[in-house]
Amino acid sequence: MTMRRIFMMAGGAVLPVAVLTLLLNNQWVVDAIQESDFQYDEGIGPLVIWAHSLAWRFSPQPGLEWSTVLVADFSVVLFFVLLALFVAGAGRIIDQNRGPLGALVVGWWAAIVAGGVAGLVYGALAHWTADYIPSTLSQAVFTSIARGAAAGFAFGWLPGLGAMGGFAFGRPRTPATQQPYGAPQYPPQQPYAPRQHGVPMPQHQMPHPQQPQQPPMQPHPSAVPYVPPQGHPQQQPWPAPGQQQPGAHVPQQPGPPVPQQFGPPPAPPQQPAPAPQQPAPPQQPAPAQQPEAPRQPEAAADTPEPAEAEQEPSANPWDGDDPDLADRTIIDRRRDEE
Repeated sequence: MTMRRIFMMAGGAVLPVAVLTLLLNNQWVVDAIQESDFQYDEGIGPLVIWAHSLAWRFSPQPGLEWSTVLVADFSVVLFFVLLALFVAGAGRIIDQNRGPLGALVVGWWAAIVAGGVAGLVYGALAHWTADYIPSTLSQAVFTSIARGAAAGFAFGWLPGLGAMGGFAFGRPRTPATQQPYGAPQYPPQQPYAPRQHGVPMPQHQMPHPQQPQQPPMQPHPSAVPYVPPQGHPQQQPWPAPGQQQPGAHVPQQPGPPVPQQFGPPPAPPQQPAPAPQQPAPPQQPAPAQQPEAPRQPEAAADTPEPAEAEQEPSANPWDGDDPDLADRTIIDRRRDEE
C-alpha cells in the first residue's frame, strides 16, 4: 500500500463526517431542535441524540459557562484526529488489488473506535467542569462512551464509503511494468567520438557540474554503433568491379587478422654474421709456351686440283660442302709473324 493511497483513504473517511457535523450539528440547528416540540424518546429521537454527540458551538448556552464550549469542541476535534489515524494505520493491511470492501470495513471500524475514545474523554472532562450533571464520574464516562460508540456504529458507513472512495482514487493511473532482470536503469551512453580541432562542442554534450554523477552502465554490444579505433584510418569499402574507375588506385585487400600478442614485443631475428673471407691462394705463373717446331708446308695440299676446281655445282644447295674438307683441314700452330 502506497502512502498516497493511505492519505487518500484517511481524507475520504474524514470528509463526509465533517460535512455532516458542519451542517447538522452546529449550535443553531441544535438550539432550534431543543426549542421545538421534537421528542427525543420517540421515533428517530435516539438517532438524533447520537448525532448530537459531535455538536460544536461558538458560544455557551444561556446559564452555562465557557468551559462547556471548550469541552464539546475539543471532543469533536479529537474524534476527527483519531478517525484519520485509525484509517491510516489499518489501511496498511489492506490488499491493494482486492481492497474496496476492506476499505469500507476499516472506515466503519475506525468511526466506532474513535467515537468511543472521544466519548471517554468528553465524559471525564464534562464531569469535572460542569456542575449541572448530577451523576458520578463512572456513570458520566460510560454513558459518554456508549453514546460515542453508538454514533460511530450508526453513522460509520459514511467514513467507510469515504475510505473506499479514497482507495479507488488513490490507485495509480497506469500499472507499473516490471523491468527485466539486468536491464539498465539509465539510458545507454553514446560512445565518445573524437572532436575535431576548432569545432565547438554542442550544448547537449557539455557536462553539467550540478548533476550528480551516475555509475556508468555498459550497454548491450548490439545497441552500440561501430566506431573505428583512434589512430588508424577507416577502411574504405571495396568497390565493385563494374564501378571501378580507370586509373584509380585500387586499395589492397585486407589480409588475415594478425593475432594479438601479449607481453613484451618479440625481438627481431638476428641475421647470422658473414663468414670470414679466406685469402685467395696466390696465382701460379702460367708456364711459358714452348715454340713449336716448324712444319714443312704441304705444297701438294695447298695447290687445288684442277678436277676439284672444275667440279659442277650440285643441284641441292646443302650438297655444296666438300666431304673431304675435314681431311684437308690443316691447323696452323705457328705464331703469326709480326
